[in-house]
Amino acid sequence: MTMRAVLLCALLACAGAALAQTWASPNFRHTHAITGRAQPTQVAFAHDGRVFVAEKAGRVWMYDNLLDATPVEVADLSAVVHDFQDRGLLGLALDPRFPERPYLYVLYAFNGGLFADVPPRWPATGCANPVGNNAGCVVSGRLSRLTLRDTQVIEERVLVEDWYQQYPSHSIGSVRFGADGYLYAGGGDGASYDWADWGQRGNPSWPDQRSPTDQGGALRAQGLEVEALYSGQVWLNGTIARIDPGTGAGAPGNPLASATDATPNAKRIIAYGLRNPFRFALRPGTNEVWIGDVGWNTTEEIDVIPAIDAGATLRNFGWPCYEGGLLTSGYSARALCMTLYTNGGTGGRTPVSAPFHAYAHTSGNAISAIAFYTGERWPAEYRNALFFADTVINRMWTIKDTNGDGRPDPVASGAATLFGQSNLGIVDLVPGPAGDLFFVNINNGRITRISWDADIANRNLAPSAAIALAKGSVADGPERSIAFAAVNSVDADDPGALAFEWDLDGDGDFDDATGVTASAAYTAPTAAVRTVEVAVRATDARGARDVARMIVTVSRDLLFVDGFDPNERREMLRSR
Repeated sequence: MTMRAVLLCALLACAGAALAQTWASPNFRHTHAITGRAQPTQVAFAHDGRVFVAEKAGRVWMYDNLLDATPVEVADLSAVVHDFQDRGLLGLALDPRFPERPYLYVLYAFNGGLFADVPPRWPATGCANPVGNNAGCVVSGRLSRLTLRDTQVIEERVLVEDWYQQYPSHSIGSVRFGADGYLYAGGGDGASYDWADWGQRGNPSWPDQRSPTDQGGALRAQGLEVEALYSGQVWLNGTIARIDPGTGAGAPGNPLASATDATPNAKRIIAYGLRNPFRFALRPGTNEVWIGDVGWNTTEEIDVIPAIDAGATLRNFGWPCYEGGLLTSGYSARALCMTLYTNGGTGGRTPVSAPFHAYAHTSGNAISAIAFYTGERWPAEYRNALFFADTVINRMWTIKDTNGDGRPDPVASGAATLFGQSNLGIVDLVPGPAGDLFFVNINNGRITRISWDADIANRNLAPSAAIALAKGSVADGPERSIAFAAVNSVDADDPGALAFEWDLDGDGDFDDATGVTASAAYTAPTAAVRTVEVAVRATDARGARDVARMIVTVSRDLLFVDGFDPNERREMLRSR
């Protein structure tokens, strides 16, 4: 089964595999943090305690905290989102300094685009649903920045709109921030899921106006291999792009960022040759991208893009010429693939990279979520471990960092450790309060928390710490006194009062103040801008705790650089 079929099952309320709800240890449990959502696809946590949930149809909801029972709809993009099978609002991320910079980033299937018309294409004349051999009308993928004021989005700024989606599978996917402050976005090949599609069955009413002959369909994922043949520029299908969040342009340091003959899309791309990179995660504290690429007939993959630096090179993961490191039946005779196969997969522009991990696609699998655990509450063996889930067979696995170097250690294909199984319906997996992992269950409309209890007889969820500026204080400015508040911190299952400790000077020690509010005077050094990571630690009556962090800046110069200046952003994030 493809990711298309997974989301189709969500639409039709298909039953998943009947599995007992079990985890790696009885000390693990899951609780439903948020319920009652309509096909949720993503969840994002803000340092001030707010929680944002995206729904597939195009709505974004804001919860004041994890105890809020009356969320507010802050955005409704349903008029421009094409919600059909794999298509919809599938990506959501918050600015790393949200809410000081009040931006949400969304990635969705746009019901229009590509040919300069306006939405909606569906249900416009001639746009039948793209089922089977009927390609329907082509739509685009869209990456936008939303500006939030109080409880409503007041502006949508489109950053990128260039993913060609002929069939309703392998649409767009995740949008995440790296430690470098740049935005990473992924999209699928937009091709048919039923047969080998190299563009031979295009819809004449909606042609692929860029792809050269025999280079459409899934072969768009190899566009950079034959970039010169494309009219204008290659599509972003089957790629991971690294983007400036203020402009949408390719970020500095990208492999083709300085190439004088590179088109805007080429300058955005850091990896290609992916089928459906529906979810990916950046290893915490790094710009290393770990991708869950949904397979076709044989293999589900986890692929890794090394951190982008001055010597960054393109990565090509081979689809559709390769699947799981093997030649792909149905595509292997295409000229582009035959070139790529020469000299052991090094015959093309970019040598093919093997997966970090793979498992067999035997019963309609679909890798649908991927995340790292970096908390301190779970047993030490899970520190820096990679977790990934398959929403078709309702299982979650882990690959552990056994040598303690901060990076998961390779295991044989299919030999990842089973962590849990249930009727999970997972389409996203992210770290949240106390470092616990939260998964999005699209089938049951829930955001579910996985936690650890050292004492099963005395179970206790850790609190959710929140840090915000007190009224009258600002995050960026000249030398001044700044006041903070932790009043939005909550405890889901312990009615006792929370205790608070503050790190106001950014030295890592929580010894500067106690209480629900705190303040400090901040001075600027000789350098233009000083950044300080302020943190609060909330502890419940039984000793469980969580930490919330935020950045403030101090300058002797009242003329600040723009919030999206790369040097400022890197300096701020370096201190975290």
